[in-house]
Amino acid sequence: MKFLTGKELENEINDTIFYAERYLLILSPFIQLDDYFKNEIFKSHLNNSQVQIILGFGKNEQNIQKSFKKQDIDYFTQFPNITIVYIPKLHGKYYGNEKKSIVTSMNLIDYSFINNIEFGASADRKILASNTFFEDSQNKCFETLEDEGFTIFVKRPKFKKKLFGLGKDYVGSEIELDLLDNISRGQEIERIKISSFRNEKYVNSGIKGIRIDRKDFNNQQTEKEEEDFSNDTHNGHCIRCKTEIYLDPDRPLCLDCFRTWNQYADEYYPENYCISCGEKNEVNFSKPACYTCYKKLENKYVW
Repeated sequence: MKFLTGKELENEINDTIFYAERYLLILSPFIQLDDYFKNEIFKSHLNNSQVQIILGFGKNEQNIQKSFKKQDIDYFTQFPNITIVYIPKLHGKYYGNEKKSIVTSMNLIDYSFINNIEFGASADRKILASNTFFEDSQNKCFETLEDEGFTIFVKRPKFKKKLFGLGKDYVGSEIELDLLDNISRGQEIERIKISSFRNEKYVNSGIKGIRIDRKDFNNQQTEKEEEDFSNDTHNGHCIRCKTEIYLDPDRPLCLDCFRTWNQYADEYYPENYCISCGEKNEVNFSKPACYTCYKKLENKYVW
């Protein structure tokens, strides 16, 4: 185990990220990337489905962008194999891969790497012997992700197995979970454990389903739209016809009224009912709630 500070600590963390081959685990309450991080340190994994990146961040329950800015979140969602976990109580900082483990005071922030005096301790994995620091630190980090974390984004690679099991071919990635908008609005989300998701998926791209008729396809698309537009919890009202809908200020119309409205898409066209209380009021697509309801809900939704 080594004690690190200054340039030596910076290089150790950068190498841990850059040279990861199987997985990269980062816990940092605050994440903020400059061009060097994006275009040099992380870029080796941008098109690499073999490395699973796991990011845990925390703090600022009322405004997560103080911890993890939207432009940096958007950057990470491009990676083919990534999991993002929100840990409200997180204060520790950790960087690790399949070979190295670093516990440090340094957040994943460009300013910290350039200006701050930071300390850290690093250990390598031992192949033929145990390394208590390596094993204990990584186990504790994975335990924290599992027990304290709210998984908010999961993107997993899909592979096709080669003939006779001789390797695999990457055939694309699939987003399995995306609660980024929900948490950015300060909405409550259920705790979904990171263990709920497999590391990768396998598909047989040689097996095709039965082709369906265009009419059936269009019917399926309509049913999907209606399902997406509805929700089991109907606690809102269409601002045009008062039909019960899911309370979402970004979607204040039922599906039928939305189709009519969308012909002109005038956000300020006068509508009839408050999306929340359902009472007759002067509202529109841009401002779908009456003043009383708006004041009650302004901390829960982004208007």
